[in-house]
Amino acid sequence: MNTRQIDSFENFQHVTKGYNIEINNNQLDLFKRYYKILLEWNKKINLISRRGEDSIIEKHFLDSIVFLPEIENLINHNQGRINPAPTNLLDIGSGGGFPAIPLAIMKPDWDFVLCESIKKKAGFLTTLVKELNLEKRVTIINDRVETLSNNQFDFITARAIAKLDILIKYALPLLKKDGHLLAYKAKDIDDEIKTAEEIIKKNKLKLKIFSKEINGVERKLIVIRHCEEST
Repeated sequence: MNTRQIDSFENFQHVTKGYNIEINNNQLDLFKRYYKILLEWNKKINLISRRGEDSIIEKHFLDSIVFLPEIENLINHNQGRINPAPTNLLDIGSGGGFPAIPLAIMKPDWDFVLCESIKKKAGFLTTLVKELNLEKRVTIINDRVETLSNNQFDFITARAIAKLDILIKYALPLLKKDGHLLAYKAKDIDDEIKTAEEIIKKNKLKLKIFSKEINGVERKLIVIRHCEEST
């Protein structure tokens, strides 16, 4: 979908409808508060590029939720099982909170764990979650992802932190059977997928790619499914 640059929250609310995403006024208010807190903290620590502060709504907020309909479809598939459990999601290397906090704003019935190894960034996330009143379902962990317990997450998200084969190595032990790794990518991914072919084949993983355009820039979501028959 081609869009003009999103330069206001009203425009943001309008543009998301073109991606079959509805943002209500309460959610829009949370995004506005998020925007303000992010700018305040970005003066103190490097959360996003200073040169990119005028495009936060488009490059970070919209980018984080643009694949929400596809993610919801994956969840609906999982919950077609017997005794489906509440959806829980781990975000690796959360930094400024993307994509987890925008997803948490949009999905009040999901539980989130944000893993951030850098203390100052984890401090920002803790403050942000408190200010947005998300503490009951969003947990911040200031540690390395390798320290987390295995086989506990339905979904793991990662945005601009590592190549696909590395992400799979981090995520695979932490995913429940039939869980999904969601890797947000912006550039050509052919080389990354080729490099990851061995680990995908060895663990009998399933790969699917979604693609969307934001203001003329192609965005991709690589979905790696940890199948029940995987070892």
